[in-house]
Amino acid sequence: MKVDFSKVVELSHRMIPREEPFNLQTWVYDVDILGERGEPHSPGTWYVSGDVNFSTHCGTHVEFPLHHVEGGLDAAAFPLTSLIGEAVVLDFTDKKAGDCMSLEEFQAYGDKIQEGDIVFLHTDLDKNWRTEDWEPYPYVACDAMEWLITEKKIKAIGTDATSLENFNVPDQPNHNLAFRHNLAMVESLTNLDKIEGGRALIFMLPLKIVGIEACPCRIIAVNDGGIV
Repeated sequence: MKVDFSKVVELSHRMIPREEPFNLQTWVYDVDILGERGEPHSPGTWYVSGDVNFSTHCGTHVEFPLHHVEGGLDAAAFPLTSLIGEAVVLDFTDKKAGDCMSLEEFQAYGDKIQEGDIVFLHTDLDKNWRTEDWEPYPYVACDAMEWLITEKKIKAIGTDATSLENFNVPDQPNHNLAFRHNLAMVESLTNLDKIEGGRALIFMLPLKIVGIEACPCRIIAVNDGGIV
C-alpha cells in the first residue's frame, strides 16, 4: 500500500504573531539566554530557541467539553478517536453573514451524513479571515444541531466561519449541546472547497496540554484516503 501525499489538503489558517484577532506572541532568542539550560556553541553560530504565548482560541482551533462543561474533558484527555475519521463537507456557501442554517437544510443532506462522521460546514467565509468582516457569520439552528447529534450521531462539527452560534441567543446553546455529548467543535477552518467530492479522511491533532479548553490545531484532510 502506498500513500499519495499529493492528496493531502491543509485545513488550518497560517497564524501570524501580533496580527491575529486573538493573542499570539512569539519570541526567538539565542540559547545563551537559557544559561545552564542552553548548550555551548561557537561564537557566531546560529543557535536559537523560542517561546510562544497564545490564546487557546487563536487561528483554526478545536474546542473541547471543558469550554462549557465544568469538569469536562480537556485537550489532553479528549480521545483522538473522536478527532480522526471520515468528514463530510456540507455546502452552505449561499448563506450570508447572519443567515440561519436550518434543520430542513441539514435534513436535505441526510443521505450524505453517515453515523460517526465529522461534519464540516462550508460557508466560504474563511476568505474574510483577518479582515474587518470576519464576523458575523451564518449560524446553525439549535434543532438542527440536536438532529445532527442525536439522530445522525456525528462525532465532531466544524465551520470555516468563526463560529456557528446565533449572536442573539445567549450562552452558546449549540456549544453546550455538543459538549454535553462529548463532541469536539472546530472553528475557523479553511480550504474546504479543496476536499474532493465532499468527503475525506481527517486528522486533528491538538497539543496534549492538561487543563486547556481549546487549542490551535493543524488539521489535514486526505482526499480518497490518500491511497494509490
